[in-house]
Amino acid sequence: MDQYVTEQSGMCEAGRDFPLPALLDTSFMVLVLLVALTVFSGCSRPDDRNSTPVSQRTPDQPSLSGIRNVAIVPNPMVRTTPLTVVIEKDGAQGEASSYRYQWFVNKIAVQGATASSLDTSTLHRGDRVHVVVTRSDVKREGVSFESSSVTVPNAPPVIRSVALEQEVTSAGSRLLAKVEAFDADQDDIQFQFRWLRNDKVVLEGPESTVVLSELAQSDIVAVEATPYDHDGAGKSLRAAPLVVGNNPPKILSVPMMMSSGELYEYVVRAEDPDGDPVSFELEGGPSGMTIDRAAGQVVWRPGAGISGTHHVKIIAADGKGARAWQEFDVSVPTTPQSP
Repeated sequence: MDQYVTEQSGMCEAGRDFPLPALLDTSFMVLVLLVALTVFSGCSRPDDRNSTPVSQRTPDQPSLSGIRNVAIVPNPMVRTTPLTVVIEKDGAQGEASSYRYQWFVNKIAVQGATASSLDTSTLHRGDRVHVVVTRSDVKREGVSFESSSVTVPNAPPVIRSVALEQEVTSAGSRLLAKVEAFDADQDDIQFQFRWLRNDKVVLEGPESTVVLSELAQSDIVAVEATPYDHDGAGKSLRAAPLVVGNNPPKILSVPMMMSSGELYEYVVRAEDPDGDPVSFELEGGPSGMTIDRAAGQVVWRPGAGISGTHHVKIIAADGKGARAWQEFDVSVPTTPQSP
């Protein structure tokens, strides 16, 4: 018992080297230090509080660019329709904004393509197109948004015209389907034909001619052409029907020679065995040459410095699909030079 009291007294005596006020001051400093560490570990930098990564932006939060999305329409694109930019704004209220555009084809900026739409006539199959939209207002300049790209599809061939013509040769008469077509991708064009006799299909395939001996007098013949390239078919087009038995006109006149280098005139004369009215057309000839459709008068005044030989082709048609033609050359006399 005495030993215990002595040990306790020893402890008290040892404590006398640390006065009570000093001990309280030390405890207070430790407490302050712990609180400071706790507050510091719970704080963040000021710029972290005010920024939100784009990937974590909620639909109600405005984007940095003020644009939620940029789209190109139509998509899939149509080769005959311009591409247009559609801007989806983020809905933030603020200063009025303006937009600038730059179109890219295969990641190369198209010179002069700075409008909200792009002409597609010069594009080719497989090209990839995108647009960069730059937004600016009184407070912010040069904030851009890039659209997703669209791929230019194949352009199907297009038939401009198809007509039935009756040809008379030494082997007999036949009907010919004459087609004019083009392909924007410059692909080779093939044709399939549907021949109709009195509104019934009698032949389908690549044949562009029908022999008249296989048809009866007064049959009504029509043909429908469909163009194809290596990726598929274009739209079909049907020619105006033709009545079998109609005879083509005959051109009776002979072309005139050009006597001077200033004026060429030639009146084409033709008649139709069936009595149908005949009209004339200049299918080929030098620049400036004209023909009167009803009278058949050809007039040409060569310009200064024009010389040499020029090829001419004249068509006489009866309006029912039968045609005749005449081809010849016109030579412009050389003007003698003054000494």
